[in-house]
Amino acid sequence: MTTDHSSLTSHAAPESSSKTLDSKAHNSLPPARLIQTAVGPLAVRDTATSLTGETIVLWPSILANYQIYQVPIEAWIGRHRLVVIDGPGHGDSGPAPEPFTMKQCGQAMSEILDAVGVSSPVIIVGCSWGGLVAGEFAIDYPSRTKAVVMLNTPVHNKKGGLKLSDRFVVLGARWLHATRVYQDGVARSFFLQKTYEQGGPMMDAFHQHLQQVNGAAIAKSVRSVMLEREPLAPRMVDIQAPTLFVVGRFDAMYPVETLKTAAESLHNGRFEILDTGHISVVDEPEKTTLLIDNFIETVGHLSSEACGTFSKNTGII
Repeated sequence: MTTDHSSLTSHAAPESSSKTLDSKAHNSLPPARLIQTAVGPLAVRDTATSLTGETIVLWPSILANYQIYQVPIEAWIGRHRLVVIDGPGHGDSGPAPEPFTMKQCGQAMSEILDAVGVSSPVIIVGCSWGGLVAGEFAIDYPSRTKAVVMLNTPVHNKKGGLKLSDRFVVLGARWLHATRVYQDGVARSFFLQKTYEQGGPMMDAFHQHLQQVNGAAIAKSVRSVMLEREPLAPRMVDIQAPTLFVVGRFDAMYPVETLKTAAESLHNGRFEILDTGHISVVDEPEKTTLLIDNFIETVGHLSSEACGTFSKNTGII
């Protein structure tokens, strides 16, 4: 079912200089620990326990760290157990030892869950790159997957067919990441103009993250994710878990109709449209969080009824 929500209301890692940012998400999470995985040492922030909620695993977008999830983290901390991951070459994570696949990122997520002692099924929330990882994890580890949230996820990949703006993102990652020209160019590709112009803590965190990353490490990740990945769309039919698929109406990088067609192959899918660019959780953090909250609540009801899944066309929100 498609819904248009344009009117919706609603071991330790090294110390990072990003910690000078006045970020509620950062202040409310425990320190990161580095966990060795198939794609290198990844920084993981684990709240360890929750009173009655779910275990939610978060993986962010390319060229961003966990701080794009500031608003949902604030909403969920104390209610759910949060396992928050920075991808290889990003945030406080180390570099990948070699180019990697999205399937290997899914393996890394499984290794992290083993390391932090999570054995029950989890809800995976991923934005863009993170959505690809969520999908691969759900395909390869169905018994560990309770539900999937795929935000602004580029499930197609036309190799050699990147637009000029996308090529700028890829080619500039190694040498230009610390320049304002590159940071502003990426921000304009990822976010709505009003988000970019208003600034604020999340935009500050985005720029600061790019300023501080290792160019060679992040470039390797950008190439693996944007250029060399296998398309997920043909295999989305293999995702059995309930899936919330959210897109941005004004996402110039990945058009709505193309993603909608791919999402129709989900067995237990819900397709949502928000008035955002490519990173909905930054452009409309409250609305995005509300969508996910309602989805989680419905998944919880299904589980309590031992139903396990919902039909493709059943409304969730």
